[in-house]
Amino acid sequence: YIPLIQAHIHGRVLDVGCGPVPYYEVYKPRMTENICVDWESGAHGTGSLDRFVDLNDGTPLPFAESEFDSIVASDMIMYVQAPHDLLKEFFRVLKPGGRVFLSWPLTYWLSEYPHEFNHPSAAGVSYMAEQAKLKIIHMESYGGHADVLMDTLNKFAPRGLSNRIFRMFASLVRSTGWLERNRRRTKDRYALGYVCIL
Repeated sequence: YIPLIQAHIHGRVLDVGCGPVPYYEVYKPRMTENICVDWESGAHGTGSLDRFVDLNDGTPLPFAESEFDSIVASDMIMYVQAPHDLLKEFFRVLKPGGRVFLSWPLTYWLSEYPHEFNHPSAAGVSYMAEQAKLKIIHMESYGGHADVLMDTLNKFAPRGLSNRIFRMFASLVRSTGWLERNRRRTKDRYALGYVCIL
């Protein structure tokens, strides 16, 4: 995520579904202003928010056309009931030539159940972007079959002795080189998630 944010996010930035704004320090050197929006009942608190925005109430984003140079939408599209409409709104509020950083998990647990509606494939986001008149500049999958397996095992052992055992197992598996080989071979067909620049 970090190299893509550093290369493409600048100027007036809209951070959508920002949560605790984890990438602020990454894009801060190249921004002139940032506006952080999320829904009021989010699991991450509201201390960083500039505006409460419910992306599922069917209303347009509360911003004028061509207002932002960049949009950061990190790991939030799965909470949006109509992501195709959201991408159309991104096109509306983005200045000509502006960039959208969009990332999302594909094979992952439901992290904010019951407020999770979709985990689109790369083809799904490509189609939605095209319908929204957004051009894909970069699309990349991350993870692979082994990463999905290790992530799932880690979630079964979140703390204590079971987590220590998992970490020792994970270190052993990493040392064999199998994770990296499997990732290269399966990341497109069995991705943990995706990141793209629109």
